[in-house]
Amino acid sequence: MTSETTRFTGAAFLGTVGLNWQFSGVANFSSLGESDMLLRNSNTGGLEVYDIANNNITGSAFLGTVGMDWQVMGFGNFSSCSESDMILRNVNNGGVEVYDIANNQITGAAFLGTVGLNWQFSGVGNFSSLGESDMLLRNSNTGGLEVYDIANSQITNAAFIGTVGLDWQFSGVGNFSGVAGETDLLLRNVNNGGLEVYNINNNQLTSAAFIGTVGLDWQFARIGPVHGAGESDLVLRNGNTGAFEVYDIAGNTLVGAASLVAVGLDWQLGGFAADPPTVSGTFTDISNDQLVQAMAGFGGGSGAGDSLNTAPLGADTSQQPLLTTPQHA
Repeated sequence: MTSETTRFTGAAFLGTVGLNWQFSGVANFSSLGESDMLLRNSNTGGLEVYDIANNNITGSAFLGTVGMDWQVMGFGNFSSCSESDMILRNVNNGGVEVYDIANNQITGAAFLGTVGLNWQFSGVGNFSSLGESDMLLRNSNTGGLEVYDIANSQITNAAFIGTVGLDWQFSGVGNFSGVAGETDLLLRNVNNGGLEVYNINNNQLTSAAFIGTVGLDWQFARIGPVHGAGESDLVLRNGNTGAFEVYDIAGNTLVGAASLVAVGLDWQLGGFAADPPTVSGTFTDISNDQLVQAMAGFGGGSGAGDSLNTAPLGADTSQQPLLTTPQHA
């Protein structure tokens, strides 16, 4: 395996943010095709976006406040408007809420329903092969995997895709098979460090591949386009040294690996930009930020989600599991 083109090429200091603001994710919130950063205040639940281009903060916006009983799960195109939307879940009742985000503003909200708390959020991807952002949940008691297809901020379909032993933990999603438009799962064995890929197409597991074993001192960091734009590479970090290692995956096979040097353990990984930023501009002082008008749970109080749609999302278990353990357990 070679690693000639995978390396850190530079670094930039963006600024300092108070420790009560915690990293929530990276997505295109500004609608400018760039990768922006979302932070959340651990005391108030406030959400702040920082636009980043050319390794600089180019703007910022305060999106609003959500009660701390609503936890950010992930980001995707749930509204079908080619934007980066946010999905949150209520830790008390399992309610799921989507907030549409465009031009650094909340533009809409929808309550998707309620899922039992034994079903835990695992990731967002195009599991239906319809070009939409779907939600994957896993049962913490059984290891069962359930996909919910989301379009126009509504649940349009659900599919139970199988059961995987709980010694296999979910690591991330990406296109590991190389099949266009497919979103695959990556799982890791907590006992031996084994890595297993599950390919998903049309809400079904279509194949699986064991891609190797990595020592347990190497912890999952992120899936990201490290080797090249549009690729799904696995980044691990050594819990003892802070060193980063990237594994290039294509055709369900490890095709390259590279060390990305070490970073002190007092620096925690925030995220990976999906594509290089392309827009430059001038930093906007956050003192000019304005709180958006409260909608569907935004604006203080308990932050209860919009309950106009109260249909529950009971996990579909009518289908027989496709897999009970990974192929190379």
